[in-house]
Amino acid sequence: MKIVEVASHTESALLIGIGGGGDVVSTIYIRGFLEKFGVRCICGGVVWERYRRDRKPGPRAIDEIDGVERVSKTLGYVSGNERIGDVRPIVSQVAEFLSEKVLAVSIAEGVRTLAKDLREFISENDIDLVVGVDAGGDSLAMGHERELVSPLADSMMLSALSQFNSILAVVGFGSDGELDRKTLEKYLSELHSSVFGVSIVDTDDRLAEFLNSVESEASKIPAIARNGYFGKYSFWGEKDMEISILNSLIFYLMLRDVYERSRIAKMLGSTESVYEASEILNRCGIRTELDLEIELAKRDGLL
Repeated sequence: MKIVEVASHTESALLIGIGGGGDVVSTIYIRGFLEKFGVRCICGGVVWERYRRDRKPGPRAIDEIDGVERVSKTLGYVSGNERIGDVRPIVSQVAEFLSEKVLAVSIAEGVRTLAKDLREFISENDIDLVVGVDAGGDSLAMGHERELVSPLADSMMLSALSQFNSILAVVGFGSDGELDRKTLEKYLSELHSSVFGVSIVDTDDRLAEFLNSVESEASKIPAIARNGYFGKYSFWGEKDMEISILNSLIFYLMLRDVYERSRIAKMLGSTESVYEASEILNRCGIRTELDLEIELAKRDGLL
């Protein structure tokens, strides 16, 4: 079945940015595509602001978001004015842009509780399809890649979403700066039978203005690429990456197949906290984004 067929047979979809940070912004691209087929979409994202925005290491629990409309232990609606301390989470910024509620997702309590809460939410809201949205493609990582920085959130979400009728939308083809283009091409080629569609991001002036106001390079780069940018681009002022029209593509894969290929995601299904999940990956020799944030907090005297 092709992505057009899936969209044509879907009435309602839950779109979740699975990597934390600004992955939720990329749900806007998927929402725009699915709404062309009349699909009712709920956007959401893992609430894990990057350390430069939120100095507390790790993802936030739902009850740590001031103003959230709590749905369950790991899920809550935001409308645009919520805060985590002095920081407005990116899920709230997306809610304001869309003028609708957005689902905040917490992985702080581990995969087991999140999967249970998602199951109840999907049933209660008559969701036909769940889309895990990954800005960049690091959800395809195996764990050993030299440039891989954030394997934890993606692996936990792959584990949770593998239990439902889910697809994985990889947006931006390396726009997060973690997996290089050659590695992504190799992995997508290995997953060729699981790829069932490709689309291209759509942009307009209003979306472009929003992308310039929100802190998410990985979700902004696809729009830049769609508008014809070709050449080197400075990513967070730390590294240069090559951008072309390829960065505006969205690859749709069977999420269960990606999960089955991922040894790290398969180890996390019974976890009851993000710390437990991180420790499991540590025992496999994999350093996580949680490890990095703890190190930075200690360096800055916050721990």
